[in-house]
Amino acid sequence: AAGAPAVPAASLRFVSLQPTGVAGEWTAVVAGRVPKEPVFRADSTPLTAAAEPLGKDQVRFRLKGVPAGASRIELGEAPKGKGTSAFSASAAVRVGPVDPAREPWADWTIYHVMMEMFANGNPGNDGEITGWKHPNYAGGDLQGLLQRAGYLQDLGVTAVWLSPVFASKTSHGYDVRNYYKIGDAVGVPADPKASLELFRQVVRDLHGRGIKVILDLPLNHAGASYERDASGDPDHLDPKSTTARQEAEKVWDSWGSGFRYWNFDHEPTRRFLKNVALYWLTKEDVDGLRLDYARGVPHDFWAELRAEVQKAKPGAYLVGEVWMDNQGPEANAHEIATYYEKVGGQPQLDSLLEFPLQGVATAVFAKGAPATDLEDTLQETEALYGSDAIPSRFLDNHDMARFLSWTPQTERLVAAVGFLASLTGPDILFYGTETGLTHGGPKTGFTDVGRVPMPWNGLNQPLLQKVQEILKARRVHPAMGRGGRLPLLADKEVLVFAKVSPEETVLVGVNLGGSPRALDLDLSDLLPKGTRLAPLAGGAAVETSTETGRLQWTLPPLGTYIVAAAKDFPSPGR
Repeated sequence: AAGAPAVPAASLRFVSLQPTGVAGEWTAVVAGRVPKEPVFRADSTPLTAAAEPLGKDQVRFRLKGVPAGASRIELGEAPKGKGTSAFSASAAVRVGPVDPAREPWADWTIYHVMMEMFANGNPGNDGEITGWKHPNYAGGDLQGLLQRAGYLQDLGVTAVWLSPVFASKTSHGYDVRNYYKIGDAVGVPADPKASLELFRQVVRDLHGRGIKVILDLPLNHAGASYERDASGDPDHLDPKSTTARQEAEKVWDSWGSGFRYWNFDHEPTRRFLKNVALYWLTKEDVDGLRLDYARGVPHDFWAELRAEVQKAKPGAYLVGEVWMDNQGPEANAHEIATYYEKVGGQPQLDSLLEFPLQGVATAVFAKGAPATDLEDTLQETEALYGSDAIPSRFLDNHDMARFLSWTPQTERLVAAVGFLASLTGPDILFYGTETGLTHGGPKTGFTDVGRVPMPWNGLNQPLLQKVQEILKARRVHPAMGRGGRLPLLADKEVLVFAKVSPEETVLVGVNLGGSPRALDLDLSDLLPKGTRLAPLAGGAAVETSTETGRLQWTLPPLGTYIVAAAKDFPSPGR
């Protein structure tokens, strides 16, 4: 996949895709440069397709032979040349829901906490940072997080990702001095036992509120002064490190990062790092790990680690950061695809942070790029990543400019949050996004300007309530976080799709135009006639009707609007 040629934007995609009332039949409208011999597959099963040209570079196909319960439909071109048999999809859509037993984390709404900036519960530990300190340092710590746990519960998140809480010299914490100690700056100074107990108290409290805990764990590197005694190396494996070998590592060294880089050619070092991950997952009961700079670690290590984690703690969530900050969405997508490939028949990670969609979503929602770019990206990455990929999507994070640095319009922020929350897979919200936290002007690529203190004394309550409404809808309606997705419409300003699960059907409409948009869509095969549609999120009343088998829906300007079919009506069969 890494060496596959890039698919030009909008070259080929599904405009709409939905089942008919006949078993095994679907209709697909395809746009772009439709090949003479298009190939459709459902879960690797070839489909027959009857074509009907529609004009404007669009063709309607009636697909037959779709297996009951199909999870994924692909579109590509017949292989060319003798001896060529490999099928390469140009577009794909996950039309079936994700199994909660197999991927229990798929519908999590994750709140990303940058510890140093979030909440200062113990000013007495603010002086414990002996190395680099961010100019905006706000004294954030575990005591502050514990005090604000009720806020997280009220917000509606179901998991919290904590930036590194381990012993370190810096305020950011990625220069770990001891993987087995909680840092003095976030815990209790000079009292490792009390610090660990405080961490355990945080985990118990969050779990009691129905909130999972994810730790940010850098395994590619640690601090140059890592404690190599029994406290930092309890299994006496004597891990080895190297000098900077990768370009990114050399850049960090030029900044005076103070990192050591672990030697993955040394088997005891690999065992040491696996034991670190297993300790926090099994002994300290955390629910997942965000694995920093996964690009620096060999692919086979991730496959080995995931296999051991699945045995030790089934259902734990391992999400990797694979990001080339000086590259665009297309190059990042191809790089990420290599981490969705299996190694020795084993998956490498459960999920990867979806940087390509982050870049496209910012361009569309903040900068005015066409809404079709969203649909193109979703279908292209689905085809590129493969059937087992469940990306973790986000709007911004600690290494990039915040969304609102690109636009002053909070309506655009709410629309973007609603769109991401409606997609299957983990949805990550950077701390403060829900209250409009921002900074100075925007900047592309890596930057730490988005690390600013949480404004506890100046929360934007109207904005906060809109985000709460969206997160509540995602939490209550399983189709949003783990349902199949059926494209219905995409143009320059509007994007519409359905999310389907065994329990329900949800419709999502995005209107980025400055005027209301009246829609008239044929959903006679998707929703029973007379289906009542109730608004879930969007902050504006919408008129819906399926009395004739068609949907009349007026989308107000500049927003994402979500409605659900009443639960006393069945969702479409498969």
